[in-house]
Amino acid sequence: MSEPQVDFSLVITNYNRARFIDRAIRSCLMQLVFRRTIEVIVVDDHSTDNSLDILQEFTKDVRLFVNETNRGVAYASNLALKHARGRYWMRVDADDFLNMYACAFMAGVLDENEDIDFVYCDHYRVDVRGVKISKVRLDNENALYDHGAGILFRTGRLREIGGYDDVLRNCEDYDLLYRLKKSGRKGYYLPVPLYRYYIHGENITLSDERQAFRKIVEAKHGI
Repeated sequence: MSEPQVDFSLVITNYNRARFIDRAIRSCLMQLVFRRTIEVIVVDDHSTDNSLDILQEFTKDVRLFVNETNRGVAYASNLALKHARGRYWMRVDADDFLNMYACAFMAGVLDENEDIDFVYCDHYRVDVRGVKISKVRLDNENALYDHGAGILFRTGRLREIGGYDDVLRNCEDYDLLYRLKKSGRKGYYLPVPLYRYYIHGENITLSDERQAFRKIVEAKHGI
């Protein structure tokens, strides 16, 4: 017998974010949706801090997968995609979190527009306490490509293009979005700040490594 389907798969990939992972999980579990179902999938990518101790507190609320070796965000995301039961899919970084209305607002666009394949929104940059610092608008393509989390996809569309390229250790989100664009998939910009992006000294999206991998992705696609 196949597993029952749910409306949303909210996916958190974690590597050594013990300090923040509980906040990310709680923001997913506390989504306000009416007569809809959510599953939260957490993939721990072989953390060396005490992340697993914290994740054990959520075993009744999340579907937990643990990699035996560190494989990278793309591999962890594909593992979650393989097991996801949701009609819609969103990845939430382990040190970020969601506004409680994120799923409801963004799904409204997909529910009523079959030609839309994914929805993305503005972000608030926040400090360690979650206090808002500034707003990040994703009203242009370059800004979108730098922020692959907080996007609500139709799960089937991700599977159709083969998910993430797990050869990439960074910029896998940029590559995914570009492949969606090349395949004719259509996104929708919702100018509402529903995602909370925590700024600290180790953000993957702000790293020199990301810039190097961005060049690899652009060379791959001839951008």
